[in-house]
Amino acid sequence: MTGLLRVLRRPAAGALAGQATSALAGLVLQVAAARELGAAGLAAFSLAYGAIVLATAVSSGLVGDSLTVLDRTDPGIRAGLHVGTAVVSAAAGTIGCLLAVVTGVVPVWAGLLLGLATAAFIVEDTLRRLLMATGRFWSLPAVDATSMALALGVLVWAGLAGELTLTSFVLALLTGQAGAAVVAWKLVPAAERPRGPWRRPALAVVASFGAWRAASQAVRPALLTLLRVFVVALAGAAAYGPLEAARVYTAPTLVLVAGLGSFLLPYFASLRPRGPATGLRTADRAAAGLALAVGVIGLAGVLALPWLGPLLTGGGYDVPVGAVVGWALYAVAGAVLLPYSGLAAVHGGQRQVLVLRGLEFAVLGLALLVVALGDGGIVWVPLVLAVGPVLAAAAVRQSVVLPIVRSAAADPVAGRSAAPVGASLRSAAEAP
Repeated sequence: MTGLLRVLRRPAAGALAGQATSALAGLVLQVAAARELGAAGLAAFSLAYGAIVLATAVSSGLVGDSLTVLDRTDPGIRAGLHVGTAVVSAAAGTIGCLLAVVTGVVPVWAGLLLGLATAAFIVEDTLRRLLMATGRFWSLPAVDATSMALALGVLVWAGLAGELTLTSFVLALLTGQAGAAVVAWKLVPAAERPRGPWRRPALAVVASFGAWRAASQAVRPALLTLLRVFVVALAGAAAYGPLEAARVYTAPTLVLVAGLGSFLLPYFASLRPRGPATGLRTADRAAAGLALAVGVIGLAGVLALPWLGPLLTGGGYDVPVGAVVGWALYAVAGAVLLPYSGLAAVHGGQRQVLVLRGLEFAVLGLALLVVALGDGGIVWVPLVLAVGPVLAAAAVRQSVVLPIVRSAAADPVAGRSAAPVGASLRSAAEAP
């Protein structure tokens, strides 16, 4: 029992638990959509939800990673984080509202709610990242439980009042995220709550680090959003629905990846004074361990598909086993890439990481070619996509991380510098 308590006190365990509850909250909504909206309705919901996740990924990289790595005690950087969050959430909410209204996916009034839901999602995610940055990983389950309970409450209420629609899910998402943001605010340490300052924000300092991380964080959500748009255009929403159901089914395999990923970035930042060689050894172990764990979870999901698949869809349509295998391998590939990209970012290689992750978009073109050829090729799209992260992981390790390690070995003093990242970025931003 004592050993178990020691494990549970570790930050990594808290990070994993927090990501598990976050994934569960999102999974509940997606499973409900898969059962209640049908294949075509699930595809429409996934497009809207995927766009929100994409906007949140941009904010998470720009603000969330910056508040994790940069010096939050600096007034200029702190103000830059506050202003950056406000600007990104307002811009994303406005764009989301306009797209919803122009495309006619939901009624006009629901489009307004979708914009608010997007902004609420971003604010809640930023507060979650602040909880992680301050080490309060075990506060995350309370935040996510609030989101899930409120969202489910709205769906139950809407179901009792009539048939569940896409608008019902937008309202549930807005209510859940807004309530979770309030709880997160209460759980953040008083000194860390984003009340101020707001004047003279060091936006250039935040952007010089966060912009590259934002672009890198947006790669995977952007890729999946483009995949949804093009596959729906090429094959139709009904054809894409089972592929999305397979992705929802394998979503638990991403829990371990994202959970430990939320822990790895601050952990690599804490290892920075010990030099990049120590970080590389840690990254190698993390990549191998994550790949093994995610692979085991994915295999269990494939074996359980005959029993769990009908529960997900309500028996209305089948979940293709080939797509489940592909998404599971895609998760394994992402697990291999994550430690190396995080380590490279902490040591200033975020720009090179972004360029090399362009390999994932190159593979997307091949996946769309598989769809265009027809003959059931859509089932194998996730398997093709899995090649991209594997290539990117190998390239980041060889072309970015290893040169950093060799450079630190040649200049041990510089390689083991404990200076805050924010200080060096501020100097660069203010240089004439």
